[in-house]
Amino acid sequence: MKDHRSEDTLIFYGLSPKKTKIGAVQKALKQFFDKKKSMDSSDRFNIIFFKESAPHYLEDFTLNSDHILNTLKSFKKKIVDANIGGGIFVAITFIIDVFKRIGEKCFRLIVLTDEGSSKISKQLVPVIENLIEKVKDMPFFIDAITISKSETNEDLELTRLAKMCGGNVNLIYDVSFLANELELLASKKDLNPDRGLDESKLKDEIKPIPYEHQPFYENLAEDPIEIKEGETCSVCFKADSGMIMCSKCNSIVHKTCWSQWAKTSHIGMVNVFRCHNCYNLLKIDRDFVNMVQRGEVPSIEEIEIEVLDLQTYLEGLETEDGPQIIEVEDTFKGFQFPD
Repeated sequence: MKDHRSEDTLIFYGLSPKKTKIGAVQKALKQFFDKKKSMDSSDRFNIIFFKESAPHYLEDFTLNSDHILNTLKSFKKKIVDANIGGGIFVAITFIIDVFKRIGEKCFRLIVLTDEGSSKISKQLVPVIENLIEKVKDMPFFIDAITISKSETNEDLELTRLAKMCGGNVNLIYDVSFLANELELLASKKDLNPDRGLDESKLKDEIKPIPYEHQPFYENLAEDPIEIKEGETCSVCFKADSGMIMCSKCNSIVHKTCWSQWAKTSHIGMVNVFRCHNCYNLLKIDRDFVNMVQRGEVPSIEEIEIEVLDLQTYLEGLETEDGPQIIEVEDTFKGFQFPD
């Protein structure tokens, strides 16, 4: 049985203004967005492009694809040639930040390049590979579309990075084929047992995060805030000691109750899990969680928590004006790699 998930897709506009007209790209992207929304209304979108040699993107993914198209339209005369390697690095680090705040998602990066786009430095590839190796089980995928009249111009380094996380680089000869190629990429990614994590399944069915990557995910997760007595647990509704609070939504829960909840909400590490009220990534001491789940620490035997509805939660994040454009530093601009 195929495992599909709501998707957050980041479009990396790496096309050269001298080679590819933006108007045709906008039309192709609109068809892509419309198809994905027709399949799953909880899919969200973002775009990254270079202006004044610095990467720009929306501060968060959005359900309203018009925000993406309007952004492209307003910046079309200011977009410059992108640093493809640096842009991919920035895109992945942004997706990591979103992963900390939202669960039940498949994250995708679609890179658009052409003959005028920069090639990824071979020295930079190991840096990006190391990052991909850690995040591909979020799950995370890279696909790319290159507009080129010659197959020999295909970016082999980009292909290598895409294949690391189950994607590919597809070659088209003219921008007129872009809509068809994006339509193919609009289909959901399959998350098979050997690939992605399913946080809705029981602990025994979740693919463990590799041991060497676990410190990375523990560093992403936040420690709940310890609070004084006198509060009521939002899970078992009892007032007692041993309460902790989510740093994002201020939900107050027994440490033991959240340790039990972690059985069905962890991400592949028994002590790293999602808050039941806001999807925030949290962590509790691993030894304590194991003791609670083995029954060595008294706790509520059966916990029933109403599952947070993803669509409703995402709609609550939207604003009428949409997310703002932010500018970040190109991490590798002018960086000199050693020979």
